[in-house]
Amino acid sequence: MEFTCRVVDLEDVTHDIRILRLEPPPGVCFDFRAGQYAKLGFATLPPRDYSMANTPGEPLLEFHIRDVGDGASRYAVRQLVRGETVTVSGPLGDAYLRDEHAGPIVAIAGGSGLAPMKAIVETALRRDPMREIRLYFGVRREDDLYLEEHFGRLTSTHRRFRFISVVAEPGNPSPRRSGLVGDAVAADITDFAASKAYLAGPPPMVEAAVTLLRARGLAAADIHADPFYSEEENRRRREQSV
Repeated sequence: MEFTCRVVDLEDVTHDIRILRLEPPPGVCFDFRAGQYAKLGFATLPPRDYSMANTPGEPLLEFHIRDVGDGASRYAVRQLVRGETVTVSGPLGDAYLRDEHAGPIVAIAGGSGLAPMKAIVETALRRDPMREIRLYFGVRREDDLYLEEHFGRLTSTHRRFRFISVVAEPGNPSPRRSGLVGDAVAADITDFAASKAYLAGPPPMVEAAVTLLRARGLAAADIHADPFYSEEENRRRREQSV
């Protein structure tokens, strides 16, 4: 479905990531599954794909957009203002929360890939507050981190939920984990039996984590991944497929 939303809130959470909250028009019910994405159209720019960060059924749609230097992402982070309209088309994507699965969840996010993982984790916890869930959030530097307090509150109210920040290049001594996010997962979890994994973020991170999970015995059918390709990467992929 396609409809037009109004921008009701903008929150700059890092130096290059902004959270958008959009209000659908009266009577519009956007039915999607946690982890899916939509195409967003800003002004006259070509639409781009962004994942919903809110849980299904909430009144506002939430998107986390990183400025990648051009096009819709640059506009959304640097120029968009409250009250503007945004075209939303979707839902799209297969890396959504599987309702039939009741076992442990391993969620791995990189950068703005935290958006669909937020939707998946919060939806799963809402359905089963005692669900065993680990959410790993990998970034390059500490100033790339966001929503740590939000997930910290979730850990205080859901004793089987864990949130782990992993910084690849920490600048100073830090209480956070350092290194690659996949290595942190490998160090913490040796048995993925009955688990499902959900991943979103930069393609190299997602691909490395998928390789790790497969090597640890997790079946491909239990891994649901959504790499975030830039416009340039998408262009090269289209050219290679011709």
